[in-house]
Amino acid sequence: MVAAAVALVSGCGVEPIQPPAFSPTTTSTTPPPTPVKYSPAGWKGCPEIERELGGDLPPPRPEDEQEGPGWSLRICPFQSDAALVVLSVQYWETTEDVTGVHPGAERAEEDFLGRGQAREEDSGSDLGSAARWKRDDTTGCTLEVLDENAVVSVAGSNPEDPAEGKTEQCRGPVRELAKRFYAAVQPQ
Repeated sequence: MVAAAVALVSGCGVEPIQPPAFSPTTTSTTPPPTPVKYSPAGWKGCPEIERELGGDLPPPRPEDEQEGPGWSLRICPFQSDAALVVLSVQYWETTEDVTGVHPGAERAEEDFLGRGQAREEDSGSDLGSAARWKRDDTTGCTLEVLDENAVVSVAGSNPEDPAEGKTEQCRGPVRELAKRFYAAVQPQ
């Protein structure tokens, strides 16, 4: 009887069921993270930056590095009795969470714009996508530059002869130092 059933089924022209074939590629609704200009791999240490900037900086102070989820900050301070210079770069990585992808450049711009309204655009530096001065500096001046996924800052002051941050006497030298610092921190 079993032989008859097998003969009946095999003679009916029923073909075995084939498993479905799946393509090895998959599609995702999430775009891949965008590459960022600044990353930990491109960091230069403060001594290297100091060498690239030349000898007109005050003596170096200890370097400071801070990190958080998806961001990093490096601060290179230099100080003497006659001058204080603080060079810093803060960058943001592109991150992804349940709410989606957060490009580093957007996060940097949000921080740059969120630093307050007490800022004045600088038209003389021609650095990054935007550059501006802190308007409330009373003992020096600070230039902040938005450059893709980073904010590059240069602050300068003379404790013995403080110049208000709105004067060209303060801004001119800081602007020139910012141009050299910006060039020194560019990723290779």
